[in-house]
Amino acid sequence: MKKHSLRGVAMAAIVAWMPLTSTTHAANSFDREPTEISRHCEQYMAEFNGQIDALVNDKAKASYDSVFVAFDNHMTQFVDQLLHDYLMQNAHTDAAIRDASTACALKGFSVLNALSANRALYERMSAVPTEGLAADKTYTVNYWKSEFESSGIGKDEKTRAAIKAKNDEISALGNTFGQNINNAVNKIQVKAERLAGLPQDYFDSHPADDKGMVTISTAYSDTRPISKYAHDRSLRKEVAMMSRNRAVQENTPVLTELLERRYELAQLLGHQNYAETNMLGTMVAKPTKVAEFTAKLSAAIAEPVVKEKAQLLAQMQKLDPAAKEVRSWDASYLSNIIREQDYKLDAKEVRQYFDYDKVRDGIIALSEDLFTLKIEPSDAATWHESVEAYDVFESDKLIGTFFLDSHPRDGKFTHAAQFGIQLGKKGETLPEAALLMNFPKGLMEHGQVETFLHEYGHLLHFIFAGQNDIGYSRFQSESDFGEAPSMMLEEWVWDYDTLKRFATNEEGEVIPKALVEKMNQARYFGQALGVATQLTYTALSFDLYNRNPEGIDLVAFEKDIFERYSPYGYDDGTHMFAAFGHLNGYGAKYYTYQWSSSIAEELLSRFKEEGLRDPKTAQDYRNLVLAKTGTKSAAELVRDFLGRDFSVEAYAKKLSQGG
Repeated sequence: MKKHSLRGVAMAAIVAWMPLTSTTHAANSFDREPTEISRHCEQYMAEFNGQIDALVNDKAKASYDSVFVAFDNHMTQFVDQLLHDYLMQNAHTDAAIRDASTACALKGFSVLNALSANRALYERMSAVPTEGLAADKTYTVNYWKSEFESSGIGKDEKTRAAIKAKNDEISALGNTFGQNINNAVNKIQVKAERLAGLPQDYFDSHPADDKGMVTISTAYSDTRPISKYAHDRSLRKEVAMMSRNRAVQENTPVLTELLERRYELAQLLGHQNYAETNMLGTMVAKPTKVAEFTAKLSAAIAEPVVKEKAQLLAQMQKLDPAAKEVRSWDASYLSNIIREQDYKLDAKEVRQYFDYDKVRDGIIALSEDLFTLKIEPSDAATWHESVEAYDVFESDKLIGTFFLDSHPRDGKFTHAAQFGIQLGKKGETLPEAALLMNFPKGLMEHGQVETFLHEYGHLLHFIFAGQNDIGYSRFQSESDFGEAPSMMLEEWVWDYDTLKRFATNEEGEVIPKALVEKMNQARYFGQALGVATQLTYTALSFDLYNRNPEGIDLVAFEKDIFERYSPYGYDDGTHMFAAFGHLNGYGAKYYTYQWSSSIAEELLSRFKEEGLRDPKTAQDYRNLVLAKTGTKSAAELVRDFLGRDFSVEAYAKKLSQGG
């Protein structure tokens, strides 16, 4: 889940999470009729507004319990219900239910936008004395005061009203932007023979019709194998172009207006641009730090990028002696050939060991081993027959539930992310969360296994942080820290001792250790090009918001960014910005992924010293980092685990050395 912030985007940036007063499953409300959704929406929003009014008008002396504990109770209950609607907006099969949930979510965003302008609430919070409070309680007090102050609470009433109105516009635009992406599942039909090079299971899951034509959609399970295996270069290009032009007609005007409204919001708050607004409450704190960080990484990869590009071009010229350049749709295919030739790694051999069911069970077993858990199938109600539910136990005590919605379908969220269903609050509610992903039902690429474990890391973070006294604590954290724990966990899918426990082929044979060694030897080929691509997306995100967007030509802007930063240049006729959902949810902060990678490298250093499967290290990581998120700053969490401050230098050095 991306954290909620009062300072601008309300809930539009949240991807994650019915009030309960017991430790049971959330009520089955996945199949409410649209009219019932609307009635319930009005009810819980009115209840929340009444609770806030009562809190503000309480004449008793302000104390931590009377103000912040009460506020957290109200906020937690409200967010549970609102984000239940947000999940249904992104996951339910019934379009009418999705529409009703969307309408409710937008009303909820407006309620939260109004909250950020509630000066009486801020003054009530400010009246709470912090002398003698425990450190975690002091952190909560300071967090919320900072959130209000950054959201313009010090402005006059007219300006606060304008800020609230602007935030409502932004919420609506951001929601439309995301929904347009979800709905933009494009398809083409190609002759079966053009799929030469694809593994047999791809043909099995994509049967040709009576005319010999195969339907290819923009689902990742369709496009990624083509980019990696298809010999037909024109097909790779055609599929890439289809993917990079999703929602272009719908989202070009929406994104243009979103940029304008966010800039206007920044002006109302007294900032130079939205990037400056967006960096408040982050670890980097200001745009100049982002520029310094990305410049450091760009310098680190400069030489490795030149070397890797030369290797790709040399391979391209073996296939086509007249070739002068490598395009983006060639990179995965050529890299795969180089790994086969130089590292003797056959990706088709690798994927036979990663069947979805076995991967799922292996990832669950890994978390059981690392954190001394017991995870069992749950009888909790779901929103679709393909969704799998699991209960999480510790010492026979139920501590949470999660849902895996793993395969593509129409109308569903098209990427991979963790969504929440219910916040956890010690002694009152148990955390419940879902992973919405789009994996094939059979064999998976190893990279998809890595993605699965990454998202599962978010889920564990959500559950472990959901055992605190403050239900909202998981989100009382810097937004650019949230990816670090999940990025660190990706390391385990490269570990033979982990893989041998679940990676078996159709005959039940365990993945050979020699094959895993080849995977690791080839692991860092293309790393510099991959980081360069990530820095391109970072520049697109950051530069769009680090300016006045007046008169912006999005196509020309994207072309300029890709020509300056991408190792492959700009692909004429593409409009990646239209389906780049992070431009809404993350705003200017796509740098978060590389920033989190640098933190993950530091966190991982202790595991490498003490053992990836060392139980004490894993428990320290859980207890000092995951469970304590939102009770102290992210830098303190990392320091508690490492015994020292973290630095980005280790990650930059790793990149400069090619892994």
